[in-house]
Amino acid sequence: MKERDCVIQRIESFREKMKVLNINLAIITKPVDIYHFSLFNPVVQSMMSFMLIPLEGEPCLLVHALRGGHAKLDSPIERVLMYAQWGDAVTVAMDPFEALNITVKNYGIKDLCVGSELGFLSLNHYQKMKLALGVEAIIDITDAVSFEKLIKDELAIDRLIKAADLANIGMNAQVCSLRDGASEIVACNNGIKAVIDAWFQKYPEYEMCGFGTSEEQISMSLNMTCSSGSRISFGADAPRNYIPEKGELTLPISITTIGGYSVENERSLYVHELDDYKMSIFETVIEARGEVLKQIIPGNTFAQLYDAAAQIFEKRGFGQFLPGRIGHGIGLSLHEWPSLAKGSEEKLQVGMVFTVEPGLMSTAFGGVRPSDTVIVTEDGFLNLTNTENGIMKIHR
Repeated sequence: MKERDCVIQRIESFREKMKVLNINLAIITKPVDIYHFSLFNPVVQSMMSFMLIPLEGEPCLLVHALRGGHAKLDSPIERVLMYAQWGDAVTVAMDPFEALNITVKNYGIKDLCVGSELGFLSLNHYQKMKLALGVEAIIDITDAVSFEKLIKDELAIDRLIKAADLANIGMNAQVCSLRDGASEIVACNNGIKAVIDAWFQKYPEYEMCGFGTSEEQISMSLNMTCSSGSRISFGADAPRNYIPEKGELTLPISITTIGGYSVENERSLYVHELDDYKMSIFETVIEARGEVLKQIIPGNTFAQLYDAAAQIFEKRGFGQFLPGRIGHGIGLSLHEWPSLAKGSEEKLQVGMVFTVEPGLMSTAFGGVRPSDTVIVTEDGFLNLTNTENGIMKIHR
């Protein structure tokens, strides 16, 4: 699918939701949402960007003058306007909200009814936007945008497959390093090197860039980490200059991003031998994972997936360690809606992408939590993270 065709389809799809919400202008401000509708990522988020989607009329990107050239180069959106001052850029106004006011007025929309993602917009910016637009309130479209990103289109799936290729390469490099006796830091460093080399060789036309915050710059997104022993129970921890010892569990994680889309690959390993209790935990998690995968069928609910794992955990005597969820949506964000959680009655549909990561964790024993990223297909699922799995061992 051509990028422009993809963007047009996404905008037209969202306009149908705008009709239901009775709004005639959507002002998108969250960076990942702007990217969804425009394929533009400013990389540095300290200066606001706006994506304007009128119910009728041409959509528009309004960005800081410093970002204008980047937006025009990367986005299929033809109308790119700028605010503030940078070089010889022609801008609408110095202040972003004054520029927003002028841009919206030029649409000539009668009885303006505006929607924006209030789950992201700060109170300060909410008040400034209301004042600039002369409206009494702004409708929350957070959930509507989340639903719009729920089913991945052809472009998203293509990029997710490429990201998974890199995540798998990074995981294989980490596992090989750990088995060779490397420390967590060395294993991660080898994983990073393998991913960057593969990116250069296979996908150099894509940015390996996610979405930062207003306080940080993320020009390259490559989340490679590893934790061992009790630190596994933290959920995620920075790698340390530590070599996993005999009898310990270790958890390498490889998360990679291509063209905005991210994939997660996590694996659990043990060193040399495990006591009966830890081995029982490992076997239980692998059994639960297998039962969850059997339930990935269009029409089943996310609650059914959770219950499949929970039943195994409880049957094997580990009910006290039940996780709050056993996976999550993933795509433009590492953690998207929905969660694979108890009571989550959203039904699986073809094109949904999420992680499957039933795990048992405690500071007493560390934890076992392999994680795969899967795409729901008509007859089941496609596992994007198809590296070695199961009860994996480090021989020492």
